[in-house]
Amino acid sequence: MADVTRVNGNAKAQGSAAGAITADELVIANGPELDFFKIIVTNGSSEVIDIRNELDAAESVVAIMQAIGTKATVEMYQVEGDATGQISVAVYPAGAWTTSTLQTAIRALGGSVGANTVDVSGTAVTTSGLEFV
Repeated sequence: MADVTRVNGNAKAQGSAAGAITADELVIANGPELDFFKIIVTNGSSEVIDIRNELDAAESVVAIMQAIGTKATVEMYQVEGDATGQISVAVYPAGAWTTSTLQTAIRALGGSVGANTVDVSGTAVTTSGLEFV
């Protein structure tokens, strides 16, 4: 089999990064560019809400996913299997949400979301990138 030496481009599939990197580089080899967010569900008193039992159709995780879906498509999400109240999401198109606009939208759901009336009015959203553990 013949080898062809690559002389152009770089390992980053999207963007134009070249040379050494100074921060984590996310490469999405197939599909659309994604934005990643870490959502910590908290109430108006900044107390973390355990959302492990909030996954059914009429409950708060679904309400949060529906809110995200008003501007973007949820490609994947993960609810942590502990009491941290964390939901990690990957959405597209990139740029549909910022941390502040998504945080505002989730907080606007209010103090009685879903069948169990969960208070999400203090929820915090940050960008998380993607990291395999």
